[in-house]
Amino acid sequence: MKKLKFKKKKSPEINLEITPLVDVIFLLLIFFVLSTQFIDLKTMSIDLPTIDKKTMSNLPEKRVKIEISKEGEVLINNTILDNFSIKALNEELRAISPDIKTATISADSDTKYQYLVTIMESLNRNGFKNIQINGVSQAN
Repeated sequence: MKKLKFKKKKSPEINLEITPLVDVIFLLLIFFVLSTQFIDLKTMSIDLPTIDKKTMSNLPEKRVKIEISKEGEVLINNTILDNFSIKALNEELRAISPDIKTATISADSDTKYQYLVTIMESLNRNGFKNIQINGVSQAN
């Protein structure tokens, strides 16, 4: 008796052609690189205004006077704040009479604006509604 030989069916080979895919990806990459607009970040140079002694006489008497040096040293009503932190600043502002809600900030022209922003935020959180920012005084 003859044995029947069955041919095994070969599964079709699956070939994934990635060459066109790579071509399309490179074309998209070139398109996005060419269509992207690169802009330079621009910074503003801001100098604090100078003031004269005449405008200083118009300030209210009951106010908190805050001075900031260019090194970040903070004086509140001519008292040096030993440790400049938000917590120490808040404690010092709470210790001041609660009926005073006006503050004047005087800053050196080379002061980092982060100090100014931190102090303004702390004043706002402690209920100060009238905040005046002064520049450096002119030497007459």
